[in-house]
Amino acid sequence: SFPLKSIALGSMAVGLRAVDMIFPVCLAVCLFQAHAWDKDGHEAIGMTTMSALDTTAVAQVKHLMGGKDAADVAAWAHKVNKKYPWTTELHFQRQPSTRCDKAQIENCNDNKCLMKAILYFYGRLTGKNLVDITWPDGIKLTDADCLKYLINLLGDMAQPLHFGTADTDMGRNITVLFRDKKTTLYDVWDKELTQSVIKNEPHFWWGGWTHVQRTRVEYEQDSEQFKKEHELLLNRWADESAKFMCSSVYKNPITGKQITEELDQNGVFKLSEQLYDVWKREMFSKMLVAGARIAIVLNSILHHREGQLHAGTAVSHLEGEEEEEESSKVFTGRRADIPHKQHIRGLPAFLLNLFIGSIALFCFLVLMRLWAGPDRIKQAEREKRSSTGKKF
Repeated sequence: SFPLKSIALGSMAVGLRAVDMIFPVCLAVCLFQAHAWDKDGHEAIGMTTMSALDTTAVAQVKHLMGGKDAADVAAWAHKVNKKYPWTTELHFQRQPSTRCDKAQIENCNDNKCLMKAILYFYGRLTGKNLVDITWPDGIKLTDADCLKYLINLLGDMAQPLHFGTADTDMGRNITVLFRDKKTTLYDVWDKELTQSVIKNEPHFWWGGWTHVQRTRVEYEQDSEQFKKEHELLLNRWADESAKFMCSSVYKNPITGKQITEELDQNGVFKLSEQLYDVWKREMFSKMLVAGARIAIVLNSILHHREGQLHAGTAVSHLEGEEEEEESSKVFTGRRADIPHKQHIRGLPAFLLNLFIGSIALFCFLVLMRLWAGPDRIKQAEREKRSSTGKKF
């Protein structure tokens, strides 16, 4: 056997090597899980919304959603899409290719489109019969369901290609080359812009930019206008998105040419770094304004219907919600304001536990080293050598 000192130092070296190997893996798993715009973008919008809600509205949102807030339910409507595929149409307002002066909202089969759905859920929450949408038998959406849907759909208005043209399939038929990767125009706005910032500028993305103060002027103007026009203003907001889609997405704002006129011989549009920077700034602006506008609508609804709306859900067993069952329970009183965290499971949990175990082992070996001290090690060496007949 080796001397105690060699064992201690060798074990410490192994522990350090294990930490060096495991820490980067754990960090990568924990920090760089990819999500599309429908989650990361909506979460950013939801955080902006929460920064603009007043105290009464925040309390009601958390009560209705079982302690959650607008950012927590960012992807809820998209989970509903997986269970009821027809609801996907509620997120889009297809536009004719010949019209760009305002949003065309009348061409909507069975009222299953973005603007009709927004008016439907707004009407449900305000007690107004604005639009009717038929849901499958046995499903009667609760007030909390309507609120979650309204948050999601108002956020969708910030993505200009949710007002894309039918002939381009909302931009999915236009191939884009972005940093040596082929994607579609729709996906550029739906996830590539967001994920590029998260990957290359994480300090900015996680740096607290999602606050209404960054769009205070627009927030105050829209607040005053909504008090006068209410749901009529929602159509004006739709017009803004449709116009932007025509003037700055389907048309290159730098060259002034249509995207389809700048395709190469293979039918691919090359997204330049200059255009990427322009679209990135526009994306941030639209997310902030969207979050502020959701807050304006929610503040208005929750003040006029304070204490009249009910929690619960009619859409249960959604994919990906199994791990959220505990956090989705309705709490009252002070417990409604306590954040209910989700447990880490699967491979991330295993790697995290392995990392923690390595740190514990390292600390144990260091303590053993300090406890033993140089005198005890020398004594152990002398005893070992004398037992084998060796001399110093």
